[in-house]
Amino acid sequence: MTTLKASEEGLVKIRQARRERGSTIEDPRWLVEASQTLEPDRTWTEAGPYADGLSLPTWRRFLRGREPIKANAFKAFCTVLQLNWEQIVDRPPPENPQPSNLDIDSVVEKIRQKCHSKIQQLYSRMQLLDIAQPVDVSNLYVEVNILEEITSWQPGEIRDLLRDFNPDADNFNRLGLGKVRQKRVPGLDAVKSHSKLMVLGKPGSGKTTFLKHIAIQCNRSEFEANKIPIFIPLKTFAEIANLDLLEYISDEFASCGVEARAQTEFALSQGRGLILLDGLDEVPESDSDGVVRQIRQFVQKYYKNQFIITCRIAAAKYRFHDEAFTCVEVADFNNKQIAAFARNWFVAFSQNMEAGKGLASQFVEKLKLQKNQQIRELAVTPILLNLTCLVFQAKADFPSNRAKLYEEGLEIMLRKWDETRGIQRDEVYRDLNLCRKKHLLAFVAAITFDRGDYFFEKNQIQQVIADYLANLRDATTDRVQLEMDSEVVLKAIEAQHGLLVERARGIYSFSHLTFQEYFTATEIVNNSAPQALGKLVSHLTEKRWREVLLLAVGMLQKADDSLLSIKQQVDGLVADDEQLQQFLMWVRNKSFSIKAPYKPSAIRAFYLGREVERVSNPRSDLNFDLSLIRILGYAIDHTFKPPLRLFLLNFTSDYDNKRDSELATERDSDLATDIVLDVAMVYAIDLNIPYLYAAASGRNLLSILAFTLHLNLEPELKQSLQQLRDQLYASAYTNRIQEWWKSEREWWEAKGHDWTQQLINVMIKYRNIGHDWQFSEQQKSLLRKYYDANKLLVDCLNSGCNVSPAVRQEIEETLLLPIANLQKIGDKCDRPL
Repeated sequence: MTTLKASEEGLVKIRQARRERGSTIEDPRWLVEASQTLEPDRTWTEAGPYADGLSLPTWRRFLRGREPIKANAFKAFCTVLQLNWEQIVDRPPPENPQPSNLDIDSVVEKIRQKCHSKIQQLYSRMQLLDIAQPVDVSNLYVEVNILEEITSWQPGEIRDLLRDFNPDADNFNRLGLGKVRQKRVPGLDAVKSHSKLMVLGKPGSGKTTFLKHIAIQCNRSEFEANKIPIFIPLKTFAEIANLDLLEYISDEFASCGVEARAQTEFALSQGRGLILLDGLDEVPESDSDGVVRQIRQFVQKYYKNQFIITCRIAAAKYRFHDEAFTCVEVADFNNKQIAAFARNWFVAFSQNMEAGKGLASQFVEKLKLQKNQQIRELAVTPILLNLTCLVFQAKADFPSNRAKLYEEGLEIMLRKWDETRGIQRDEVYRDLNLCRKKHLLAFVAAITFDRGDYFFEKNQIQQVIADYLANLRDATTDRVQLEMDSEVVLKAIEAQHGLLVERARGIYSFSHLTFQEYFTATEIVNNSAPQALGKLVSHLTEKRWREVLLLAVGMLQKADDSLLSIKQQVDGLVADDEQLQQFLMWVRNKSFSIKAPYKPSAIRAFYLGREVERVSNPRSDLNFDLSLIRILGYAIDHTFKPPLRLFLLNFTSDYDNKRDSELATERDSDLATDIVLDVAMVYAIDLNIPYLYAAASGRNLLSILAFTLHLNLEPELKQSLQQLRDQLYASAYTNRIQEWWKSEREWWEAKGHDWTQQLINVMIKYRNIGHDWQFSEQQKSLLRKYYDANKLLVDCLNSGCNVSPAVRQEIEETLLLPIANLQKIGDKCDRPL
């Protein structure tokens, strides 16, 4: 049995530490605390007996330091006094001196060679969730970026966080919820700059992969080639009965054929270890103090080595300040990293490289689309980016019912990520199982989202959690206890699952707005009160509720009634405005006059979209908004393809339609005629505004009219347009080029208004377009809301929800109709529409 005693310097520290505690030498509490250190699972009393090797005489011998005592007792007494036993012990001269410093390089190279194969086999490959075969880390790894200031430790106010986050704005950036304003640093640069680094990060942010990458780079002599990479999963280390990092490392080296422990100690004493301690948060709470104590003692003894510790950011209660560790945070992926990860992922899991690259390119392009912004929001961490790649791989597209994707993502964060790695988290609150955690998160999300709170003070969120806990079975009625419990639950959800995060000191939010919206929709759908869904529908025109409504419809077992309710709400937006009803009647009648192979509602969407754009921006600066014309019509009818290329033509010279077969096929299109005339009207209106006048616009207008005359027009319309073009051509051009611009401008100032009115009259007479609706500002705003609400309704239909064919057909056929027509249709089927 090994025995130890204190050195002379150690005795001075022992006496000082005992005096600071204030207890007498004979106080039995010394022995109780030492016993608890050795056997923490047993209950010890002052009356004794005490743990093996502990007694009052042993305690006295320890304090005198004249004779050695058992090593376990010596270490326990040092722990009670909060001393590092290795700094107290009296060490005799070594019997076998270590190799001389001249041999250090050869010792390190020998250990590296013997350990190379094991490191390569254990840490060069990684297993991804729901994928059968492992993949090489080097094939998937994307360079990690580091934040040198921990965001949750920085002071801040909610108003500062809201600066880039306004869900009601048209150009709303969903990623603003987690926007970080500090500079990103490449991960390896941070490792090179700090000999002791604590890398914090969210669950699934790539901390372990980062350490494995460093270990493999070092093992391949591509990084710190003169050091020995030592990768230690702290969860595995914590399972060892007698925690000792030196023994653990020595055993690891011995398994590779490094027999002499002296070589291990020599290499470490010379600072030649690259020691990678992974997953401090994965250590069970009962073992965490012991593991941290071991790390501190080891770092203090072998301080010359390089150390990197990883830990979840919310679980980092140990910060190793005394050991001079620098804390950094793993940054979310940016667009470049997402694209690189996707390329690596699809190449790794595709049949050939070219197919993988092609699928990766499609993935990145579709992720950029506005409709997929919610999915892009999740793809900022490797764990959820892996999920989105896996889902996309099946059909080369994202699912229409996003609720199922989010549900799978939450299942990973709440259960699968820990489960697949064999991590058992401590229960933080009685009966708060997985199902109840989901209920709690839905409860929190619905309350905060309804208030319009995306960021919330710590005390506010704890109050909401306390209210939920108070309604559990056998819950305490003590508000103080509930407040204490709510704080524990909050930190656990943050640390274990990363679904609630601290954005600044004392300010929280959901990790992703998508998850707050999903849980809000879940709470509404699961609410048995019939008015819950009705209240949701009442938020139809509020932009921030759009995703919640889409998700809720997708979650319903049967969505017919809810969709019909939304349809009635949409139609009701403009039902009481007679002028807007007349406008919708024009849209209906106009669509009936059009010959096109599309659904009537898609054609109505085409004319509604262009008129909404016109009344919103009567002078469009020739920047035509194609989205309003195209998006709703395409959502209704996926075959809808209006001739929008005509908007994009360069009309700087007469267009030879024979050179473009695609445009030639559009010559017979009613939609093409209306588009070109619409372009001509916009140019003419702009030319009548002096400060907007440009000679190029006049020339383009001539070319537009020339092009229009190549279309298959009614003879009367063609004749009228020819006359208008002749007027413009004869008056605008002279034989002297230098006088051309002046004469044209003078002509527009004198006759431009009348000429434009003639063009509009021709458009109204022959095509029934170009009307001046003279809507008020309120009506314009209402019309845009009506357009957006119809788009939301169609998106709900296309969301993969469970809707019957009959209801789908009824909604599609009655979209964008005036109330008078809806009433007639309703009378025929004996129910209101």
